[in-house]
Formats: sequence, structure tokens, C-alpha cells
Amino acid sequence: MRAISIIKSEHKNLGAVLYSLDKLIEEIDGGKHPDFSIFHGLLTYIDRFLDRYHHPKENHYLFPKLLARAPDTEALVRELGQQHSEGEILFVEMLKALSAYEFSGESEYPRFRDTVLRYTEFERNHAQLEEDKMLPRAREVLEPSDWEEIDAAFEENVDPMFGEQWDNEFSELLKNLINRLPAPLGLGEIWK
Repeated sequence: MRAISIIKSEHKNLGAVLYSLDKLIEEIDGGKHPDFSIFHGLLTYIDRFLDRYHHPKENHYLFPKLLARAPDTEALVRELGQQHSEGEILFVEMLKALSAYEFSGESEYPRFRDTVLRYTEFERNHAQLEEDKMLPRAREVLEPSDWEEIDAAFEENVDPMFGEQWDNEFSELLKNLINRLPAPLGLGEIWK
């Protein structure tokens, strides 16, 4: 059941990114000029990790095995899968709103702000549902042979920001982000 601790850890890491997005919005609301490179870096992380590794592993490994062992979870599994799709749509809306804000100016900020806040709340609620309902049920019903495959899949995840080895493509971006992001994700609070 190593996948459970990996999933919870990935949720915690995502929570730090969502917190940072919210804090950056608060700073802009407080009059600070936006640093678009930080927003792009955080959104790149979400796209690169959450939508390419974390959710697909749940969709392809955990959910089908849970459904096979516990047919009573069909509505929950369907809801979580649908939320993965909805999250991707919200992410694209947020990315478009960021581009509009960056290139069209202040008039686009309210739209960007609303999409960020909607996205961060959505993803927090989604992770909470998984941890409150799906993971406990999976722990109850899945067999060791099920966990072997699920664990192997999740252990392959390489988190480019929080993993033991930073992805080379991300290393310079991440060094820059860490120095500029507000705590707890970065060191930005120290340098103010």
C-alpha cells in the first residue's frame, strides 16, 4: 500500500502549489505587481505532474481495481474520474486567463483571479474526497496483488518540483521559483 502514502504526499505537494497560487493572488489584490513567470512556472508544474502522472495513474491503476473489488464504489469512482476531466478543463481556463491577463492587462485580472480561486478550491476538494472516501475504501478491499501493480505505477512518478531528483528541464525554472515564491513553497518571504 505504498501508493497511499505516495498519493497523500503528492496531494500535500499540490496543496503547497495551490497555497502559493492563492498567496500570489492575495499579493496582487494587495497592490503588488504580478510576476507572470512564477504563475507560468506553477502552472507548468501542475500540467507536467498532476495531469500527466498523478491523475492518469489513479485513472488507469487504482480506480479500475477499486471498482472490480468494490462495485459499490462505482458512483465515487465515476465522480472522481469526472473531476479529473473537469480539473483539466478548469486548468485550461486558468491558463487562458493568465495569458489574457499578461497580454491584455489589468482589465483581465478579475477573470484570472476568479479562475485561479475556482481551480485551487476545486483541486483541494477533489484531493479531500479521495483521501476521505476513496483511499480508505481501497485500503479495505484491495488485495496485496492489486497493491503490487498500483504501488509500482506510483513509484515511477518523478515529481519535478518535490521529488528526490529534479527533472533537468525544470531545474533552472525551479531554482528561480523557489527564490521568488512566498513561503512555504519558496524562499521569497526571506528576501523581502
